Amino acid sequence: MKKNEIKLGAVIGYINVICSILISLLYVPFMLKTLGDSEFGLYSLVSSVIAYLSILDLGFGNAMVRFISRNQAKKGNQESKINGLFLFLYTIIGIIALLIGIGLIFGSDYIFASSLNSLELSKMKILLLILVINVSLSFPLSVFDSYIIANERFVYTKALSLIKTIFRPLIMIPLLLFGYKSIAMTSITAGLNILYHLGMLIYSFKVLKIKFSFSIKNIDNKLLKDIFAYSFFIFLNIIVDKVFSSTDQIILGIVSGTVAVSVYSIAQQITEMNVQFSTIISGLFLPRITKTLEEEHADKKVSDIFIEVSRIQIYVMMLIMFGFITFGKYFITNIWLNNSYKDAYWIILIIIIPAIIPLTQNIGISVIQARNQHQFRSIMYIIIAFLNVAISIPLAKLYQGIGASIGTAFANICGQIITMNIFYYKKSKIDIPKYWQFFLRMFIQYGLLTLGSILLLRYIGLNHYIFFIGIIIFTLIYVIIT
Repeated sequence: MKKNEIKLGAVIGYINVICSILISLLYVPFMLKTLGDSEFGLYSLVSSVIAYLSILDLGFGNAMVRFISRNQAKKGNQESKINGLFLFLYTIIGIIALLIGIGLIFGSDYIFASSLNSLELSKMKILLLILVINVSLSFPLSVFDSYIIANERFVYTKALSLIKTIFRPLIMIPLLLFGYKSIAMTSITAGLNILYHLGMLIYSFKVLKIKFSFSIKNIDNKLLKDIFAYSFFIFLNIIVDKVFSSTDQIILGIVSGTVAVSVYSIAQQITEMNVQFSTIISGLFLPRITKTLEEEHADKKVSDIFIEVSRIQIYVMMLIMFGFITFGKYFITNIWLNNSYKDAYWIILIIIIPAIIPLTQNIGISVIQARNQHQFRSIMYIIIAFLNVAISIPLAKLYQGIGASIGTAFANICGQIITMNIFYYKKSKIDIPKYWQFFLRMFIQYGLLTLGSILLLRYIGLNHYIFFIGIIIFTLIYVIIT
């Protein structure tokens, strides 16, 4: 049953991402036209600012999955106490998030005074209030998300996420047509998010029969120490992830204004879709790897899981990357948006080309988390996060979004490619040479297909008809030579 859960969960996950892309193709241009560049940029900026509150998770989500999975593998009796401990911790975090969020609301006048006008600042405060309340409630409710994942019930979680993806534009489009703007959009997003968490809560009680014990006096002190030590370094990882995913937009919001944020946000949406594709499979394996580490010959089995999953990732991610290199510029400037967003194409390329390696190795994050080896990655990522900010600020002043993306790409090469591959090989006992042998062979093979396609399209010229036919032919050849 658990293997079927992983397979079906992955399939539904891919359907969810594909639906997100199709919805974006229609919904984002409509939203841009309805809101305008300035308000869309404000909406994106607020989302980036509030995303930083998610670092208050402190890594407890991953920790809960790992320790419940390990408790089940060892047939322990600590599950209800672990559940109670994390619910208590997340309730405290929710209260802290609310207090920090209120501080952000009052401080927005000072932080963004130089780049936003009074009307934008007023709207920003309302948007922040809605999202702060949403985040504060989401923290204690996320306990049920982690519990379902630890029990490897991926079909339900992915299906519920798919429903949320579909319903969001179905509700928002009529509101936008009636003249409602960013405040209504934010309210709908927050409401659907809370309903999603409530769905997790109901499933946990009705199906999985989750139990809580709030008496932690009998919990092993070593277990408590392990939980907090493990969570601390996951927390550092979360901080760095937010630096890479949100900081560029905030930097641009401070030094360049909302229009630059709007262009970068379009690029960020495409790159985030890329990341979503890469995490669909790898995100399902933390419970499985945790349990595998309790078996004999664990190193070999875990390395085999890494290679198997990364190969699937290579097939999928290279099709997306090389397809975008070939058709992405025409798509952004002639089909999806217009020529004023042409810089988004180059921003995306600068980010996704070096990112193809860590994205196809995402399973490695689950491996080092299951092994409790993520401390090194956390510390290293803190260093490259500062490097990213230090490079991105001056480059953003000179070249706006393109400059900011260069800083992000350089930091990724130093940290996620060079350093982490050495660590995976030396410390996590993963057969990284085998990965690279396969990766380079596929990269050359698909790269030649892409080069030939670009030269041919330049010769015959691109229009809407050739664009869609070209994508179909490109995909068919890609599948044939795979």
